[in-house]
Amino acid sequence: MLLWIVLLKAALCVATGNVTRDICKEQICSCNEIEGDLHIDCEKRSFSNLRHLTGPSSQFYHLLLHGNSLSRLFPNEFANFYNAVSLHLENNGLHDIVPGAFLGLQLVKRLHINNNKIRSFKKSTFLGLDDLEYLQADFNLLRDIDPSVFRDLNKLEVLILNDNLISALPNNVFQHVPITHLDLRGNRIKTLPYEGILEQIPGIVEVLLDDNPWDCNCDLVSLKEWLENIPQNALIGRVICEAPTRLQGNDLNETSEMDLCPSKNGVDSSLDAPPTQDQTSDLGPVPTTSKVNRVLESPTPESGHKGRSKSRENWQLKTKPTVMTTVNGKGDRPYNASCPLPCSCELLESSQGLRINCEGKKIDNLYSLKPKPINVHELNLRDNNIHTIKKNHFIGHQNLNLLDLGGNNIKLIENCTFQNLTQLRWLYIDKNYLDTLTMEMFVGLQNLEYLSLEYNDIQLVMAGTFNPMPNLRVLFLNNNLLKSLPVDVFLGVSLSRISLHNNYFTFLPVTGVLDQLMSIIQIDLHGNPWDCTCNIVPFKQWTDKLGSDVIVSDLKCESPEEFWKKDFRFLANDLMCPQLYDKISPTSTSKNSTFTADAGTRSNSYLEPSRVSISVLVPGLLLVFVTSAFTVVGMLVFILRNRKRSKRRDGNSSASEINSLQTVCDSSYWHSGQYHADGSHREYECGTHALTDQ
Repeated sequence: MLLWIVLLKAALCVATGNVTRDICKEQICSCNEIEGDLHIDCEKRSFSNLRHLTGPSSQFYHLLLHGNSLSRLFPNEFANFYNAVSLHLENNGLHDIVPGAFLGLQLVKRLHINNNKIRSFKKSTFLGLDDLEYLQADFNLLRDIDPSVFRDLNKLEVLILNDNLISALPNNVFQHVPITHLDLRGNRIKTLPYEGILEQIPGIVEVLLDDNPWDCNCDLVSLKEWLENIPQNALIGRVICEAPTRLQGNDLNETSEMDLCPSKNGVDSSLDAPPTQDQTSDLGPVPTTSKVNRVLESPTPESGHKGRSKSRENWQLKTKPTVMTTVNGKGDRPYNASCPLPCSCELLESSQGLRINCEGKKIDNLYSLKPKPINVHELNLRDNNIHTIKKNHFIGHQNLNLLDLGGNNIKLIENCTFQNLTQLRWLYIDKNYLDTLTMEMFVGLQNLEYLSLEYNDIQLVMAGTFNPMPNLRVLFLNNNLLKSLPVDVFLGVSLSRISLHNNYFTFLPVTGVLDQLMSIIQIDLHGNPWDCTCNIVPFKQWTDKLGSDVIVSDLKCESPEEFWKKDFRFLANDLMCPQLYDKISPTSTSKNSTFTADAGTRSNSYLEPSRVSISVLVPGLLLVFVTSAFTVVGMLVFILRNRKRSKRRDGNSSASEINSLQTVCDSSYWHSGQYHADGSHREYECGTHALTDQ
């Protein structure tokens, strides 16, 4: 009976979870006191859950769990870590937080869930974090935020949400939340209303809004006024207009309310055309002296940037509006023009073509544009609800020069959709939901010069994607989900400007990718998680060859930790890749030799010196050795045979001697002109030898 009682108690202990292991006592993690605070470092321990682990119960601590495999957090995940005061969950591949996961963490003041794959904040995502003051959730895939997700975080002051996919903040999201620092850079936000959003953060001292596709219309007037009235010592990021096109690149602070909302003064805003080739032909390579609307430069202290530079670069060129005649329903309509009912139209006097503005008209299908417009040169379909672009949508629009499809919900563009648009020079497909780019998608665009694909979900670019566009000069691929580019992706394309910032590149190969950018004037690469190890050395050497004004902004390392937030252009090669120099011959004294990497690969093999590859040197030496051996053996055989002949009897007749010599000549002739195993080529003139001996 006593035995059964003992077994029952043991079973109860197991059932109640008393088999948890103390991560400090059992040295599962590194536990060290730093400046009086206990830090429990569990970095890269391959933890997929924490149910059988526990933290110290006698003191407070900082719990560092970055780099594990905590891809999903379940309720009470941290129930055994109730003494934690900060929690780091970076780089776990975390994509789902089940409500209740943080229950028991009432003492946590700082939560770091950045650099993961979180797509949404649900209503009770942060339930249990009663004392939370600092929340860092940047570099995720965050798109949906429940209006009440922060409502119980009554002490939250710092909220970092930059570099996500947020298109709008829900109404009353900051109600009862004492936000003082707000980072919204690098999202898809077009407007921030005062009512329900800005009015609820009166104590703001830092707000960073850069790198969003701001729609500078009447709705943004309240944001402009709010920014002008917050305390002067507040740190404010720049708000750069993305739309409408006539204000593209303008700073909101420097834009008048009349320009933002011309309809209040009876003026109808229209789509301004980009410049023609003739108007831009005199542009020089230096951006500060060219007529570029969005100047590519690092932010000045007056711009209000803090930390990493994230200036918004716009390479759209600024021109004066063309003189036009209105041809909408109230005016005289040219004989060859028709205007879709929900849109406004204008006649370009220079070309007698139509400029059609259908921006923000809630169009969900291009077939609904009736009557069908004729001789369209510029078509603005921005900010509608279009989901699919089909190849018969643009039949009859062969004169189209500019097409704006930005700000829709486009997930699919059928192959050969643009095959008839041979005159198209400007194409905007930004702020949509494309995830893959293929060559067939852009067939027919042989005269395209400007392509905007920023703020999509692009994860894959197929080889040859840009080949159908040999005249492409400006390409925006920033703010996507790219991790790599295929070999020959830019082959045959004379790009002068390209933006790749705010993606997920850890390095870029030189051979087959960067070395094809022969005409590059400016390239923007900031905001990527650069891995400053051996793979990045050729990339660094490529950037060193470019002018100081070609690389836009900084190139900061994300890993390894010792180089975190350091610009790799200013790090020594042997620091980032010590193995590189360990493999150099001791006779080599120069550390400035040029090294080459395997073309277009992302392997972790070390870079070799560029003098002579060992894989070529060894076979070459072997071939020389074999050739020499065959030559020596042949000479020895020839000498021995001559000695034997000299010892023959003197009584042989002269005819016998001639026959013997002829035999030798025949044997030699058998080898003449033949390729031997050693690769040499022997030629003999046996007739001459015979005559001489005779």
